[in-house]
Amino acid sequence: METLIYHIENGGSTWQERTVDVSSPIKIMNIKINIPKEYALLCYIIVKDSNGKFRMFREIGYGPRTLIIGNDGMHTTAGGTAGDIPIGRWKFIICAFREYVMQRLGKNSFNVKVTISDDISSVKEPVGEQDWVGNKEFDIDKNYSDKSRWYKGDFHTHTRLSDGKETTRSAMKKAEQMGMDFYIPTEHNVLHTGWPEAKVMVVPGVEITTSLGHFNIFGCLGMPGRLTHILKHDGEDRISQEVEYTIREADEKEWLWSINHPFLHIWKWTYFDLKLKNLRLMEIINDPTYEYAKKANEDAISFIDFLWQQGFRVFGLGGSDSHNLIDERYEGADEPSVPGDPATLVYMDGMTPSKLLKAVSKGHVIVARYITMEVYFLFENKKYLPGDRIEITGDSEFKNDIVASVTIKINEETYGKNIIPELCLIENGVKREVWLEKRDERTYMADVVTNWHSIEWEWKRFEVLSKDYGFLGYVNPIFHGRKKSKLKTFGEAVQLWRGQ
Repeated sequence: METLIYHIENGGSTWQERTVDVSSPIKIMNIKINIPKEYALLCYIIVKDSNGKFRMFREIGYGPRTLIIGNDGMHTTAGGTAGDIPIGRWKFIICAFREYVMQRLGKNSFNVKVTISDDISSVKEPVGEQDWVGNKEFDIDKNYSDKSRWYKGDFHTHTRLSDGKETTRSAMKKAEQMGMDFYIPTEHNVLHTGWPEAKVMVVPGVEITTSLGHFNIFGCLGMPGRLTHILKHDGEDRISQEVEYTIREADEKEWLWSINHPFLHIWKWTYFDLKLKNLRLMEIINDPTYEYAKKANEDAISFIDFLWQQGFRVFGLGGSDSHNLIDERYEGADEPSVPGDPATLVYMDGMTPSKLLKAVSKGHVIVARYITMEVYFLFENKKYLPGDRIEITGDSEFKNDIVASVTIKINEETYGKNIIPELCLIENGVKREVWLEKRDERTYMADVVTNWHSIEWEWKRFEVLSKDYGFLGYVNPIFHGRKKSKLKTFGEAVQLWRGQ
């Protein structure tokens, strides 16, 4: 048994390494953490074995204080990598989460005590039956459904692996209750190493969390190469380089990435050097129950429309960003923050992780709250989906109508709200209301006829609102043509958008 002590204070070292020699074979590694409860969210624990392999990587947070590294996912704590315990020198790292240290520690300081042994202990929150980094690894083409339809899920969620309050198994129960088909866990600067067996399709993700803003990566089948550098150096001048490197890596490995809550309070996006030509996805609705969400989400929708006006194709996503237990509410909120609120609906020809990522990259996406939607476009006898580019030739855009079929269903679980949807068509930034026909108590439909007006660049999308409850739905645009913009960076775009 060996005990390590780490001292954390504001302005002190955020990355503290200690070593322990494993001198003889052991079956499991038992890691006990003693940390003041009020500061548990401020620290990550990272363990590397004698071969340099990450064996435990998680935020201490609300999770268990006894962490186990065992021989399989059911005998290893979430965040751990199962397998043999090699003899040699192991590294035990406590990393202070700079964002939380700056917000919560003040002039206080505290110690973290880590005790390492081979004591046998039960695993309270195991990795689960799915092994994403071991022999089985994540199956990007695993088939969950053969049906071609709109599927419902969430692109921004948290569990106790970082600063969420739900276990992975509880999160799956909530996802099933919300009728979700897919779920992407996006923990702060840490990846799940596996997952419990579930009916819901789970796809690996991570929320890269920095002082310049947060962005999600979806479908990452390994740890981003600069992740530990981001934890070490956040708040320093070099963090912009680490962000840029990580974005480039995601693009090279064909991982999708999306800016999170770009205008939300102290977590807004401030990496202004981001090249707009590289931006493809942006979260336009983030946890609508949070006190700062309404204005931030409205700004995100306004900004993404502005980018479309400038000729940039950036598709909108939704994310619940849910951290809380199901019966908890933020101060002033009249409903809980739960996974699937908002829902992101994605059209797929059968559901696999790879098909999900491909469909999202094409913008086949609707973001919805309190409702589900189906939207299809018909032009020159061809069917199109939101996000599609419609190729036109000659003067066909002036001859043939675009017919959009819109179906809106009010969800049954709407907390007793009397929701009356209003449908709007936005064409090149100009909004007009569209008549909806009520088919039954929960169903509204519309066939909307429009056409192209310009041969160079044009886009159209739908939006659903409620006088009493605000945002209900965002449908990504269809478009045609191309437009070259003089804007190069995110910062230039924000400056022009704010001054318009």
